[in-house]
Amino acid sequence: MNDRQHYVAEQDDDFYWERVKRNLGWLGNTEAEQRERQQRLRDARIGIAGCGGIGGATAERLVRMGVQNLKLADPDKFEASNINRQFAATVGNIGRNKAEAVAEAVYATTGDVNIEVYPEGITEATVDEFFDGCDYVLDKIELYEIDARYTLHRAFRRSAQCKFMMLTPVFGNRTFFFTWTRDSMSAEEYFGIPYGTPMTRDTAAQLISRFIPEMPDYPERAVLDQWFLDERTCPIFAGTPPLAQGMLASRLGQAITGLDQLPGAVPLPVTPGYAMIDTQQWVMKRVEGKWWE
Repeated sequence: MNDRQHYVAEQDDDFYWERVKRNLGWLGNTEAEQRERQQRLRDARIGIAGCGGIGGATAERLVRMGVQNLKLADPDKFEASNINRQFAATVGNIGRNKAEAVAEAVYATTGDVNIEVYPEGITEATVDEFFDGCDYVLDKIELYEIDARYTLHRAFRRSAQCKFMMLTPVFGNRTFFFTWTRDSMSAEEYFGIPYGTPMTRDTAAQLISRFIPEMPDYPERAVLDQWFLDERTCPIFAGTPPLAQGMLASRLGQAITGLDQLPGAVPLPVTPGYAMIDTQQWVMKRVEGKWWE
């Protein structure tokens, strides 16, 4: 064991199968099929880059699903404004590193999960180590940290093992799904901002135009521009992140178990396409390919 914080699973096979048994009814037509799919969840190695409003809660949900191997990265510390939505954001955790606090809370949930913690976040020095062994990585990096996001995506393209990455930002009552594969448009091309570009108002406008393909029509655009462009702060209604967390965990679980390959399953578009769910307008849609001029 090196200096990196690493939680080691306390293995108890009987306890594991008891705690996940309610999954099994939806995983197959026979007990053998059910257990085989659950074993895929158990064996999967998942990296979560960003442990804020969606990333931290998704880590907890994946462990409850039966995933036993996680890597968590985040350089930020909890502050009071995080309490409205973020897993492990409590009064007692204000000032603590998010990845460390989430790892501690998630491990305490079951005790049978291996968690490696990267409190420095995603950096050029450690990103390949972060990807090492990961079958899937979730991109939950803070909205305006474009260089860190590019560092993550470049490492993904170098990785031989990671199958895909998913990003699920929330805006108002909308959740967007972006999926990156090795054959999809790169993050650099999609966002259209060169690495190292300062985050000015114009740069932020370009970034937001890609993160929010369909801007909600309420509140007024001037109000949202004040948040997104002038203050460069993402407003988040506390009721929406759990929607993104649940959808993300559900779709990732389907991919790990192969349920997304069953007849009738609908694939998510790959970037630059996207999927969107809006609970206010009660809309769910898929958009394929490049959608901007």
